Amino acid sequence: MFHRRRLREDRPALVPARYLPGGDLAADLAASRGPVARTRVVLAAAARLRLAPLYVLVVVGIELALDLAGPQARARIVAANSTNVANLERHRVWTLLTSAFVFESRVGPLTVLPLLLLTGAAELLWGRRRLAEVFLLTHVIASCLVYEVLQVGLRRAWFGPAVASAADVGTSYGLHAVAAALACSLPVRARRVLVPTVLALVVLPFLDARTFTSLGHLLSTLIGLLAGWQLRHRPLAGRLRRPGARRSDRPAVYAFDTADRARDALVTVLRLRERRLIRLDDAVVAWSDVPGDRAGRPYRLHELETRDLGALDGALAGAAWGVVVGTLAGWPTLGLAAGAVVAATAAGVHDAGLSDASIERAIRAVPPGRAVLVVLTRPADRPRLTAVLGRAGGVALPDPGSGAPAG
Repeated sequence: MFHRRRLREDRPALVPARYLPGGDLAADLAASRGPVARTRVVLAAAARLRLAPLYVLVVVGIELALDLAGPQARARIVAANSTNVANLERHRVWTLLTSAFVFESRVGPLTVLPLLLLTGAAELLWGRRRLAEVFLLTHVIASCLVYEVLQVGLRRAWFGPAVASAADVGTSYGLHAVAAALACSLPVRARRVLVPTVLALVVLPFLDARTFTSLGHLLSTLIGLLAGWQLRHRPLAGRLRRPGARRSDRPAVYAFDTADRARDALVTVLRLRERRLIRLDDAVVAWSDVPGDRAGRPYRLHELETRDLGALDGALAGAAWGVVVGTLAGWPTLGLAAGAVVAATAAGVHDAGLSDASIERAIRAVPPGRAVLVVLTRPADRPRLTAVLGRAGGVALPDPGSGAPAG
């Protein structure tokens, strides 16, 4: 019997999990000497931005067009794209996305500049796909939850009927989520200050005003914190179409003297994937600390996995999609609960990447105290991986499922 404990610890870098693209930026900044060199590194990284400046340009372009159209045209467009009760009850679901590109009133540089800085920093650290997921999904989910609160409030006469058609547009939901996820992505010392700060910035206004906008900001921040936690611990989760157990590819196993070397090798492998030099479906670092029975099997197995979703991870993902689907039927909270239960159950019985059995076989192939890196990739990528990991101290082992003796 194995007792599994998921490793949750920070690694020294700009972000604690250096598996994200921002890990390269952290390494470059650490190697730079002086403010001039660091400025050059940051500017070179900023030149690679694509999604953040494009989004800001689209928002600014729409804002300029609304200014030219006049106040009455702006009011009509805002009303047509608001995620309010009136629109969502009429199944105008496109407003869940279009509302993130429209402002109710004229905005200036003090609104646009934080939007560019926060989304730009998120793109550098997480990549374009993760930025889009955090920003847009949070905007949609928070809008759905606020819609449910307003719907219940109107039924129970907590609010006046004018709330049903109130304007609810802007980038604030997504911006609060990105800020919270960034705060949660930073090392422990920064998180101890930034996470309470971003919470205070939304909790205090909500307690003071208790408007649906302040509620949306609070919900967006909480969702952003969950997203930041997921980014640190599951850099590849949710993208694999078929589990490792159903694939014809066999995992590649590399042995290392220590767990630290194996974790550093995992960072190297994930960076190769980010540069599209290899295809990586899953990667797991596993090691044992104390020998167990006389057969020499370890009684405690530690794992650091990039792919596999636990029940909590599945519940969060299912709740996110469930609340969106539930909004289409008029019951967001029911969709949230149903999605969480279904996804948590599915995640509990489904290995998204490498199977637990293959990881156990790999760790048994090395002496207790050593570590292994198990990689699920294409056979054509094995020579490149073997060469790179060999320079990092890794020794390629035979496939533990083939029956060959370990070298």
